[in-house]
Amino acid sequence: MNRLRLWLAGAIAVLALVVIALVVVLVVTRGMQKPAPLEQVAIEVSDTACTPSAVTVGAGTPRFAVKNTSNRVIEWEILNGVMVVAERENIAPGFTVELTPRLEPGSYQMTCGLLSNPKGTLTVTAAGGTAALPAPPRPVDLVAPTAEYRVYAIQAADALDAAAGALKTAVAAGDMAAARTHAAEALAELGHLAPVLHLFHQDADALTSGPTALSALAGALAAPAPPADLPGLVDTVAQSAKNLAGSVHATTPAPHEIIAGAATVATDLAKGFDDPAVAAARIAGVRKVVNLFQLLTVRADKTLAAKLETDLSGIEAALAKSPAPDAKALAPQLTELGADLVALLSALGLNTNS
Repeated sequence: MNRLRLWLAGAIAVLALVVIALVVVLVVTRGMQKPAPLEQVAIEVSDTACTPSAVTVGAGTPRFAVKNTSNRVIEWEILNGVMVVAERENIAPGFTVELTPRLEPGSYQMTCGLLSNPKGTLTVTAAGGTAALPAPPRPVDLVAPTAEYRVYAIQAADALDAAAGALKTAVAAGDMAAARTHAAEALAELGHLAPVLHLFHQDADALTSGPTALSALAGALAAPAPPADLPGLVDTVAQSAKNLAGSVHATTPAPHEIIAGAATVATDLAKGFDDPAVAAARIAGVRKVVNLFQLLTVRADKTLAAKLETDLSGIEAALAKSPAPDAKALAPQLTELGADLVALLSALGLNTNS
C-alpha cells in the first residue's frame, strides 16, 4: 500500500512537471507569434524647429507622432534631397497627427513646420544598425529623364533647322545683318545638342568642321567681305541641319550616352575654346543633362550632386562675365566638371558598355 502511494505521488509529480512545461512552451510560442510593435517616434514642431531635430530609426515602417506646438498651421515632411518621401500638411495648432511611411536605409531631412525653418535630420539604419549605401536607380527610374532629354534634343534640333533655314533665306536676300543673327542662333542650338552630337557625326560633321562649320560661317559673315561661295556654303549648312533634325527625331539616346557625352563636352572645352558664347551654349547643354538626372543623382550620391552644382554654377558665372575668362583660366574647373560627370556614371550604375 505504501509502495502504491509512493508510485502515485511520483506519477503525479511527473505529470505536473509535464503540464508546467507545456504551459511554458505555449506561452513562449504565443509570445513569438505576436507581431513586433511599430517603432514610435514622437516629434514636436514649434514655430522655429523640430524637437528632436535629429532622429534615428530602423528601416521599415516606423510610426511618427507629430504634434504641432506652435500657434499656426504647419506641415511636416520627410525629404530625400528635393523629393518628398512622406508628409502631413495643414496640422492645426495643438493637434497630433500620425504617419507610417515605408523607409529604406539612408539619410533624409525633415521639414520642421515652415519651409524657412532649419531642417531636421532623419537617419534610417539597416538591420546592422548602420545607414546602408543607397542602391543605384532601377532601369525604370531612368526612363523619365531619358525621355525628357529626347524631347529637349528634338526641340533644339528643330530650332537649329529653323535658324539654318532662316540663314539661307537671309543670305539669298542679301541681308547680312539678319544672316549674322541667324548664324548665331544656329550656333547656340548646335551647342545645346553638344552632349549627343557624337551619336550623329555623319549629319553633324558638316556643321562642326571645315568651311561649312557654323563657327567658321559665323566668322565669315562678320568679315568685311563675305566669301564668294557663301550661298553654296549656306545651302550645305541648311541641308545638314535638316538631316540632323531628322536623325535626332528618330533616335532615343541611352542614359549612359547622354551623360558620357556631357562629360566629353566639359573635357573638350578644358582643352580650349575661342568664343565664350559658344562655350556657354555647350555648357547650357551640359546643364540640361545634370538637371534632368538631378533627382536620381541626389538619391544615389548627395555629395556628388552638390559638387556638380558647384562645378556648373562657377563655370556659368564665369562665362556670363564681361569680358569672360579665357579657356586657360577655366580649364581646371572644366576638367573637374568632366571628372564629376564620369563619376556620375558610376553613381547611377551606368557605364559606356551598358
